Formats: sequence, structure tokens, C-alpha cells
Amino acid sequence: MRKWLISFQEKLNDAYQDRITRRYLVIGILLVSIGFIAIAVYANWNELSDQDFNFDFRYIILAVIIYPAGMLPTALSWHTLLRTIGIHLPIRTNLRNFSLSALPRHIPGFVWYISSRSLLYKEDNISAARIVTASAIDIILLALTGFLSALMLLVSGNGITGEIDFLRTAAFMTIPILLLLIISIPLVNRLLPYFLKRRGVSEVPNIDQKNLILTLLVMFIAWAGGGLILFVLAQAIYPLNWSLYPAMIGAWGAAGAVSLTIGIGIQGFGIREITLGAILSLIMPPVFAIILTVIFRLVLTAGEFLWVMLLIWLTKKTPE
Repeated sequence: MRKWLISFQEKLNDAYQDRITRRYLVIGILLVSIGFIAIAVYANWNELSDQDFNFDFRYIILAVIIYPAGMLPTALSWHTLLRTIGIHLPIRTNLRNFSLSALPRHIPGFVWYISSRSLLYKEDNISAARIVTASAIDIILLALTGFLSALMLLVSGNGITGEIDFLRTAAFMTIPILLLLIISIPLVNRLLPYFLKRRGVSEVPNIDQKNLILTLLVMFIAWAGGGLILFVLAQAIYPLNWSLYPAMIGAWGAAGAVSLTIGIGIQGFGIREITLGAILSLIMPPVFAIILTVIFRLVLTAGEFLWVMLLIWLTKKTPE
């Protein structure tokens, strides 16, 4: 899979060298992304229109406004992850490239947004192989921290994980995995050159342990930010006590982690929403859980589009 993706990426890179072709590729990816977003919004809106609920639109607007609570830490974790593996670029560049490659995530399959991300970093002379590797690590770490965030369901005191045993098991298994990952960095730095040079890889990264720890911490903040958006949005249809905020962090982290693992290759087909709806149904009546999941998807889509466009504008390159 990785070889095929890199081969596909190399073909795109060849086309990307031409300035006009590059422009059409970027515009094409954005148009296709917006198309999939529009389809998702239309499909979800039909479900909402069939229900007779009283919505407090103030909380819906507030959820869109605080969208950066989840987005910015995720973008920052990508920046620190690149520094972890030896790719040192200005945070402005990484924020812009993260934003430009965010919309293609709505196209089913990881290949599109990873390819678009690699194309963007081509301008900074970063090879496709390094960006593909960094993206794979990013997905793995987000999944691990997401499962660990599911432990917040225990903190809520509602016994939710007793209903979904695999979440509790996955969450506790994540702790030794992350600890082993952090502790083993010095050993990995010794062995990595030996294995990579035998495979003909000339660029051998030196993994920075401190930046790895920082990346993991920022990812936890990102899951907490997403849980905050979910909690605020819940107030629009089914007000919750603040004591349930940890449960919303855990629900969002668990749903995201399941989507990043089970949903690999079919990202965008609703794995995350199905999981989130199932967990939320243990916190609130099932019908409210379904509606909240649908609204959450719409708010994330709207928030991402608005804030990504704003971030792209704020980080635009000044003409030399």
C-alpha cells in the first residue's frame, strides 16, 4: 500500500512541476472536496428535516465559533510531529499546508488528503516518502491518543465503558504502548540508520523524544477541544451537566480512534458517526444521540470549511 501510494504520489509530483497543471490540480482537489462536503450536508439535512425538535441555535453558532479549539491543536500536533522526525519548517508553512490538505479528508479514503499534503510540501523540497511516513505516524498517534482519551468515559462516573468493554480494554492497552514508544526512542535512533541504509534510504531521521512527548500532549488537547465542541452542541437539543464534559471527550476520542483504525481506507463513509452515535446513546436517549451525531457532522463540516478558509487566508504567502 505504501509503495503504491508513493508511486501514485510521484506521478502527481511530475505533473505538479508544471505551474498551470499545479494550479488545476489544487483547484480540482478543492472542488471535489467541496462536492463531497455538499453531498454529506444534503444527505444529513434530510434526516434532520424529518424530526420535530426545538433547537437552541445559539449553541450551534457557538460550536462553529469555537471550532478552532479542536482544529488548532490538531494542526499544531502536525507541526510538532514534523519536528519530531527532523522536518523543520516555519509553523506558518505547516499551518497553511495542514489547512489546504484538510478539505480532501471528506473524500472517502486517506489517499486523497495525504497526496494533496505531499504535493504542497513538494514546494518546500520535502520528499513524498517523508510526508507519507509522517502522515502514517500522525494517524497512528491520533488513534492511540484517541483510545486513551476514551478513559475519560470512566471519569464521568456513568459506567459507560461497562457497556462497551472493548473501549475500556483498548484504552488501558494504549498506556503501555505509548510509554514503550516514548522510552524506546534512544534505541530506535540507534537501530534506524542500520535498517534504513540497508534499504537504500539516504535520509535517516533522528527522532526527537521531547517533540514526540509534546506531540502526544497536544493531541490530547485536540481531543479535549473536540469534546468541548460536542458538549456545547449537545446543549442545543439535550442540555447536559458539566460533569458529563469528560464523557464527551471520551466519546469523541473513542469515535475518532475507531474511525482511524477500523475505518482506514474507507474514511468518510460514516464509521466515526456510527461509533459516536452508539456511545452517545449511553449518555442520552438514542433519538437525541442520533440527532446530535448528525448535527455534529454538519457543524464540523461548516466549521472546518469556514476556519480552514480563514487560516489559509491568514497564512497566505507574500509575493517575493
